[in-house]
Amino acid sequence: MPWLPVDEAAASLGVSRRWVEKLIQRYRVPTRKEKRGRTYRTLVDVNLLALVLGKGPIPGADVEASPLPERALPTASPALEAHLSRIAAEARDLPRGLKWDLIKEEAQRLGVTPNYLARLLRRYEAGQLLYARRPRRDRGTHRVPAELRKLVVGLKLAHPRASARRILRIVEANDPGLLLYRPYSTETLFRLSEATVRRILRKAEENPAFRYALLSEEGRREFARTWAGHVLAEYPMQMVMVDMTRCDVFVYLPEEDRMVRLRIHVALDVYSGAVPSLVFSREESQVPTDQLLILMTQDKTAIVPDWDVRGVPERIYWDNGKVYRSEKSEHWARTLGIELVYSRPHVSHTRGKVERFFGAFHQTFEALLPGYAGSDATERDSSELRRLLQNTRRWVAEGMPPERDPYPDRLLLEEEYKARALQWLLGTWHREPLEDGLTRLDLFRAFVPRPRLVEYRLEDLYLAAAYQVERVVRGNGTVQYRGRTWYLDPRHGSLLPWQGQKVVLLDVQVLPGQPLRVALRNPDGTLKVLGELLPEPLRADSLEARAKRAADRAAIRALQEEARRLVEELSPAMRLEDMLERLSGLAPLPRRERITLRAQELPAPSPEEIARGAEELAAELEDDLVLDPIALGEQWLRERGLLPRGEEE
Repeated sequence: MPWLPVDEAAASLGVSRRWVEKLIQRYRVPTRKEKRGRTYRTLVDVNLLALVLGKGPIPGADVEASPLPERALPTASPALEAHLSRIAAEARDLPRGLKWDLIKEEAQRLGVTPNYLARLLRRYEAGQLLYARRPRRDRGTHRVPAELRKLVVGLKLAHPRASARRILRIVEANDPGLLLYRPYSTETLFRLSEATVRRILRKAEENPAFRYALLSEEGRREFARTWAGHVLAEYPMQMVMVDMTRCDVFVYLPEEDRMVRLRIHVALDVYSGAVPSLVFSREESQVPTDQLLILMTQDKTAIVPDWDVRGVPERIYWDNGKVYRSEKSEHWARTLGIELVYSRPHVSHTRGKVERFFGAFHQTFEALLPGYAGSDATERDSSELRRLLQNTRRWVAEGMPPERDPYPDRLLLEEEYKARALQWLLGTWHREPLEDGLTRLDLFRAFVPRPRLVEYRLEDLYLAAAYQVERVVRGNGTVQYRGRTWYLDPRHGSLLPWQGQKVVLLDVQVLPGQPLRVALRNPDGTLKVLGELLPEPLRADSLEARAKRAADRAAIRALQEEARRLVEELSPAMRLEDMLERLSGLAPLPRRERITLRAQELPAPSPEEIARGAEELAAELEDDLVLDPIALGEQWLRERGLLPRGEEE
């Protein structure tokens, strides 16, 4: 008998069961179900499997018992759909029993089950798709109960960063029975899995309200700002965009004898488009960013009369660069009460205003200058840049005489480039009329709120932007920083009272040449500046060392006096007297004061009194030479053998 179970057929052919199942599915080898005992087993024709594998028929098996189906081999006859019209025509006039016999006969010949062929025949007669999948009865409905779905969604809202596994652990820690549910009206219980939790959350995220509820505070503000595709502001200095980019023009550095492309840092007002701050730098670091922020708040009309754009913004909008995300930038903004807003990663349309400024700067200003490199390095004319560099070096070596200036056949110097960029900003960008006829400068001046024009001392802004480093004061009142020993300027006192305690060193790098300062950190986080630090002198006999020692001694005396005053103020007796005064409401009690007794000064004696006193002293000395037993004592005289003989007896 060629019909064997799948595992027995695989063993007889010397292949695995999994490979036999793949061959049955690929070449549609006929199979049938047969009940053996209490279970149904799948039987397959061994001879057909042998032909598919390229082997001969099994010895002793009836080869003609089961002909090879038409689609069993790759070279089979036409598809099953070609026989449906013939079978439907033959079975149309047959009674029900004979029609089923015909279907079983054709199914055996075609290598399919009778039920499958009958189902295709019904679809063919009804004009439906032959291989259309039957939709699930529960399609569009939830098998998980509504209460369990609400619990999962509620936990996600309470813990937005929780994963599906963590949500399951939270539910299981409270009540493991909540994870069991009955999807149908059966006795079978299902357990909620991680995949089901993910599907529930994915389905819930289709609701915009749920997706918005999962956003953080910054994400919600970003969603509200970017819903229209750009960032909006209602008045000047409400929001300022800060960004930086590379310049497209090579400039020459005479002190280094090389050409570089500078970086431009800009702060742009969103409402008016005016630029309150513009800084150029040779590298990307924290220093030019601090310079940009400080310059934005300062009045620049004393140096540049036409640059009347300044103020302290309510919020700063920038990207996620390491300089903008630094603790130093956040500290500076927190000190001035400015809100920092970071754009979403890989989203550039929200910074469209500052990007358009960069585009206008590159196309309308830099494209007209010598040394323009362009945004694409492949289109750069290297030979032209080398020629301009040689002309610039020759002119600088000659001393840069104005009458022999080869411009525009040379590169611009760094300071020349900065001056022309500032001229373009004030003359073109700020003065260009907009759609309503007003310029960007007019919009800023007309609508900027007065509270945004608050002024800060430049020194205070420098300290706010300074690098803060904690150091411990040594026993001699000095601190160590960058390999050197520093002490407080004697004009400001001494660090000796704070020995063993931590102080904060303020290193101002925004402006070169700024002195190093030291401060104390208050309990509320603010700083109390003590003064400037000086490097320790190398010689102990120098004037600087002498001034330091004098300041240390004065600090010690002041510290002792302050300690004595604290002891007197915090004494229990003094505190009791103060309490009695407050409770009685009477006149203050007499204070206990420290009284120092001094001897009364007598007048100086005259010469006659001195002579008379000397005579009296000499007479008293003579009287003292008489050994009086009563005055000296008999015992004392007897021990020393000084008692007279008559007296001894």
